[in-house]
Amino acid sequence: MPKASFMPDKISKPWLLMAFMLGSLPSIARADLARQHQSFDRLILPGGRSAMLGGAYTALSNDPSGLFYNPAGIVHSAQNQVSLNTWSTNRSEVVFKEAVKGQDYTETSDTRFGGFAGGIFHKKWLTLGYVFATLDKRNINQNDYFQDISEEEGQARDFTRIHQESNSYDLFGASMAFQLGKSWSIGTAVFYYDRNIEAMDYQQVLFNGGQVLVQESKVRVSNQGFHVTGGLQYHSENLSLGVSMRVGEPVLNESSLNFNSVTHAVANTVPDVVNYRSDEYEIETEVIPTIYRFGAAFHPAKGFLVTTDASYSTPVDVDNGSPDRLATWNYALGLETGFANWRLMLGLFTNNSVFPKIVADATNQTAHLDYIGKTIGTSIITKAFDLHLGFIRQDGKGTAQIVAGAAANQDVEATTENFLLSWTFKL
Repeated sequence: MPKASFMPDKISKPWLLMAFMLGSLPSIARADLARQHQSFDRLILPGGRSAMLGGAYTALSNDPSGLFYNPAGIVHSAQNQVSLNTWSTNRSEVVFKEAVKGQDYTETSDTRFGGFAGGIFHKKWLTLGYVFATLDKRNINQNDYFQDISEEEGQARDFTRIHQESNSYDLFGASMAFQLGKSWSIGTAVFYYDRNIEAMDYQQVLFNGGQVLVQESKVRVSNQGFHVTGGLQYHSENLSLGVSMRVGEPVLNESSLNFNSVTHAVANTVPDVVNYRSDEYEIETEVIPTIYRFGAAFHPAKGFLVTTDASYSTPVDVDNGSPDRLATWNYALGLETGFANWRLMLGLFTNNSVFPKIVADATNQTAHLDYIGKTIGTSIITKAFDLHLGFIRQDGKGTAQIVAGAAANQDVEATTENFLLSWTFKL
């Protein structure tokens, strides 16, 4: 991070010093939520059927979403096919309890997007596939006004904060898989990913005594690179087993910051103004843990399926200012039942943060939330296509330090909801 200071050359007022130190003000840590997109493996479950089974798909993977979970499974698709999520919505809400003067601080997002497209094509002993997938898509909006915070001279009386943030994480890739005898298959997939954050933060503080502080910042972060996934699968009439491993390599990391600040003392007709710009501000080098997936699917009777998944995210020591990534386990359980032309699917899964938990006597720590997800969906099966309709909800709880420079903790409650409509066309 550059050494440039946001402070004027001379600070003559005690209240102005406190304003810039931000220790006693209800200033929100701008980078906190922008980092949350890096801490979860299952913000959005790609695919149709796979998503409605809670992501418990490593032992199945017999449609285009299998490229993401286990590319070895695509050899077991019944025929050539193309999948498309024609409609998806993602709604989220993060509530920081009693963040400012006993009042909650809330950020919401509501986005609509396609989400997923892919295909599988069989060529004798070789199966090829491609996929375009969205793993994160949020447009966060927040506008809060807090008044009568303190009556003490020189302290903040009123506080306004407007925050807008857009996060996106998209990838596209191709795969090949080979049948090894009657029951075994092996496959690999290569993805190119593009992850972007754009955030605008506006804050205005009115002090007891008439002084005013206004700050505005705009942050942009872009990460691009490759994911490579390899997998192995065993498939029989009643039992399927699968394992896969995903590794990543960043290629391009760019970021920029525009910061403007105006402080005005009523007795002084000339305000202090700070303008700062950097095209290399806190470059957020993408940190990509290796992820191992293990799955089993059991078909005890026709029209009934139970599938389970476990995934392990490896720890990563980070030296770029972002928190270290911890070793993290996640689990998923899926159930499918129905008839030849209709299926009901249910799923239950965890989505745990890879960031460390908040510790005592420290400041500016990134929030830690752990989610539990539930899914329900239905499919209509025809000779020409399958239609999938589903709903996914995740409920999270955790701890944060949303006030910059303060050691106080806030309880956090979060909810995400995803509606999806997906088609699989059989060629």
